[in-house]
Amino acid sequence: MKPRLAVVIVNFNARAWLEQCLRSVCNQEIVEDLEIVVVDSASTDDSVEMVRHEFPCCKLIAAAENLGFGRGNNLGAAQSSAPILLFLNPDTEVEAGALAELLAFMEQNPQYGAAGGQIYDADGQIERSAGTWPTLSSLVLDRVLERWPGLRSRLEKRAHHHWDYRQEREGGWVTGAYLWIRREVVDRLGGFDRDFFMYYEDVDLCYRIWADGSRICFFPGASIIHYRNKAPVQDRRRKSMMRFAMRQFMLKHYTGAGRGATRLTTQLLYRFGLF
Repeated sequence: MKPRLAVVIVNFNARAWLEQCLRSVCNQEIVEDLEIVVVDSASTDDSVEMVRHEFPCCKLIAAAENLGFGRGNNLGAAQSSAPILLFLNPDTEVEAGALAELLAFMEQNPQYGAAGGQIYDADGQIERSAGTWPTLSSLVLDRVLERWPGLRSRLEKRAHHHWDYRQEREGGWVTGAYLWIRREVVDRLGGFDRDFFMYYEDVDLCYRIWADGSRICFFPGASIIHYRNKAPVQDRRRKSMMRFAMRQFMLKHYTGAGRGATRLTTQLLYRFGLF
């Protein structure tokens, strides 16, 4: 039987989280409709051995180097065949029925080239996982709405991160931690830009999907738990990598004044501890 959904997971030294993630995927009611691909980026823990012994149903790709998020996902996508792909972080846990729910939504709504579902953190709080493009106004609005949440109903749709995750809506991007996308879109656009090693590769891909004429949807269901920041990257380095990746995105997609103003805003927000 041809699989309906390919779940691609890129792992680097996250053995315990990966095992929990794979168990939650394999316990889904539609597991027979799935192909599960694990791309290991030269982990030095026993991630590879764990997958081989505990999850022989998964296709395992053991890379000889750390490929980064985008390159790893591109490799995993190329080694699968289902018409719909799910790029899923290893530090996540898929709730019962989630894959069936969002897969049905994607199959019934061909107007969407990509989508994302509801994400909760380990404390049960909703994670900001969708939004608009990073611009001068959207980044400033993020901080305004964080300070004065009463303004959200009027201004949230212009902020970099959407703030009301209780309703279905179209957006600019959804996070790569839980990104659903049609294979035809991946093939047409070439997948993730390999020049983005980590962070903002998801925003870049969504921007290209949007520029290509497809629509992107946030779906307020099909929940997962994301144990954020559990990947082995120090916090200071993580923030530095995020700012570098945002600059990459701006240099690639924005022109002149808009690019400069947004970069300056990002630097100021970071300097004052607001980014």
